[in-house]
Amino acid sequence: MGTRDVVVVVQKDDHSLGYFDFATGEELRRVPLPNYPHEFAISSDGRFAYSCHFGLKLAEDEGPGGDEVSVVDLAAAKWVRSISCRGWRRPHGIAFDANGRLYVLSEGSSRLLVIPDPATGNIARALPTHGSGSHIVAVTRDGAVAFCSNMFSGSVSVLSPQEEDAPVRVLSAGERPEGSAFDVTEQRLLVCNRESADIAVIDVTRQEISARIRTPPGPVRIARRTDAEFVAACYHDRSMIVVDADRGEVARRVALPGQPVSVGFDRCSGFALAGLVPSGLCVVDLDAGRIVRTIVTRAGPDPMVVLQLPL
Repeated sequence: MGTRDVVVVVQKDDHSLGYFDFATGEELRRVPLPNYPHEFAISSDGRFAYSCHFGLKLAEDEGPGGDEVSVVDLAAAKWVRSISCRGWRRPHGIAFDANGRLYVLSEGSSRLLVIPDPATGNIARALPTHGSGSHIVAVTRDGAVAFCSNMFSGSVSVLSPQEEDAPVRVLSAGERPEGSAFDVTEQRLLVCNRESADIAVIDVTRQEISARIRTPPGPVRIARRTDAEFVAACYHDRSMIVVDADRGEVARRVALPGQPVSVGFDRCSGFALAGLVPSGLCVVDLDAGRIVRTIVTRAGPDPMVVLQLPL
C-alpha cells in the first residue's frame, strides 16, 4: 500500500482529529475525541498521536476541564485508549523526549506529569511548576530539562523531570508566554510572549534569558525552520513571521486572512502551515512570501503535523 502526505490537525471546536490530503486539501478521515482537545504530540515511533483533553474551549474559561490524554492510532485513524491524569485537570502542553518518555502539563494544577512508559500510562512524578496557567512544555531530547510556559504569571519554569525534589528555576519571561521551540542544538529556546509582542531567547545551559526579539503583536506559537530561523504565528497581527535568532530580528512577514492560533513547518515541502480562527489552514511559501493554498477544516484547527500515512 502506498502512502501520501497527510496533514493531521487537532480540531478543538469540532472535538476531533482531522486528516487532510496535503496537496489537495481533501478531508480523508475524522477521529472523534472528547470535547475540546487542544495540544498533541506524536510518539517517538510515529505510530500514535497523544492528544490532551483540555475539556474547555479557551484557557480563560472557568471550570475543571478534562483529565485524560487520548491515544489515536495514526495509520488506522482510530481512537485506541486514554491515559488518566489522575485528577490533575486541564492537561494542555504535551511532549516526548528521545527515549519515548511522555510529559503532560496540567494547567489546572500547574504540575508537570512525567510518564516514563506511555504504554502503561503510569505517572511517576507530578512536579509543581511554581507558575500560574502552565500552558506549553518543551523538553530536551535527553529528558533532563523541561521548560514550562506559565501564561498568567508571565514566567517560564525550568524543571528537572527525572528528579523528584530538584529545585525549580523560575524565569521572568514576558507578558503571557505561550509557544516555544528549541534550536537544532538545544542551546537556545525561543518563547513567544503574546501580550508583550516579543520572543524571549533562553540560554538552555545557563538557564537564563539571553536576548529578546521584538515581533508584531500577538506571537503565540513557534516552530523551527532551519538551524537559526524560526516561523511564528502572530495572533493579533494576523500574520506569520520568520525570525532569525542569530540576528535577533524578524526577517520576513506574511499576512494571513485570519488570526492564527498555531503554526507548523513541513521539512519535505519547505512550506509552513497556520491554523486560523474560526477554521481553515493556510499553507505558506515563506521564501515567496505568499499563501500557496488554504485547506478547509472543521472548526478550531490548532496544532498540526504533516505525516506520510497509508490513507
